[in-house]
Amino acid sequence: MGPVSDIVNIGKPVNQDVSHQRVSSYFLGPRAESYEFFKENIIHILDEQRDSRLNYFPDDGVFITPEIQKSVAFRISKKKIGHALKKAAHLLAKHSIPFWNPRYQGHMCMDLSIPASLGYFMTMLYNPNNVSIEASPLTTVAEIKTGEDLCQMFGYNVDPKVTDHLVAWGHIACDGTVANLESVW
Repeated sequence: MGPVSDIVNIGKPVNQDVSHQRVSSYFLGPRAESYEFFKENIIHILDEQRDSRLNYFPDDGVFITPEIQKSVAFRISKKKIGHALKKAAHLLAKHSIPFWNPRYQGHMCMDLSIPASLGYFMTMLYNPNNVSIEASPLTTVAEIKTGEDLCQMFGYNVDPKVTDHLVAWGHIACDGTVANLESVW
């Protein structure tokens, strides 16, 4: 048996399969082929986060001063965080299941898409806890719109002007377990 690419696209070389090309653009790839694209977008997200913080009341003073950053306690704490992060990253890389590789098909998981990973990373930085529209003005609207789109996709009424059917709504849960519990509510 040849390389995995030979068995994925039976009858058509990968470089000629447009659908494979499109799908491939959504993933980091089994050999991290889209690493640079992913990294560029992570940096862009971090730059936007930095700029957002700098532009929010720009005349406010510095909270974490250079003196604090030079302090022994601050540097020790940062060193511990960096060490723990590097250790966790190494352990995850070494001991995680290679679900991103087409050779591994022993579980229902697969590679996370680049848009999902970047969206999750970006959203975490803004901590939009959807407890109320005041705490999450953008993501609550996105949740409402997503709920409406899903309801409409499955044929439920989303038009409040249609009075002979109840108006459907949706809610995004944090995971499958919570979704199942909420479904019986």
